[in-house]
Amino acid sequence: MDTVIAALCAQPIRVDEARDAVPAAPGLYAWWGRFGALPGVSGPKHPSAPVQLLYVGIAPSGSTSQATLRSRVVGDHIRGTTGSSTLRRSLAALLSEQQGWHSRWTTRPVLVNRDELALSEWMTQTLQLTWAEHPEPWTVEAAVIAELEPPLNLADNTAHPLHGHVSDARRRWREAAKAAGR
Repeated sequence: MDTVIAALCAQPIRVDEARDAVPAAPGLYAWWGRFGALPGVSGPKHPSAPVQLLYVGIAPSGSTSQATLRSRVVGDHIRGTTGSSTLRRSLAALLSEQQGWHSRWTTRPVLVNRDELALSEWMTQTLQLTWAEHPEPWTVEAAVIAELEPPLNLADNTAHPLHGHVSDARRRWREAAKAAGR
């Protein structure tokens, strides 16, 4: 696990660089953001870059999934929507009010199309990324989350001091989307 932690704490790269650099392999990834970028959220400071850890994810999520770091990070998080990305849902929940973004309800809350684009732009301007290849990332995910303590992870992270803050933001966003309708 030490090599995974070391890779996730390596020098992060910008989102626009990650689009071409993330490998089509299984592993874990970490999203890092500027300090103060998310209202009420602070994460562990990066060892050498002026950013804080926000979220850790895996691809695939289990032995039957075909997802890779590339498909998950680029396809679901960078080019995806709030409908396909837990990270994007948490960011939308924390930023919608501040940014004036609007949501609607499908089978879950999602941003309206123009605001999905605005979130993508926000991510490109604000976030950075690291990753670690690992053949079975689901076997180390909980231990990595416990070690790194990313504030936006809700699963395997209920003891985190910001779990309630992020959960409440997600709940309020979900309720606002339901009230807005389809």
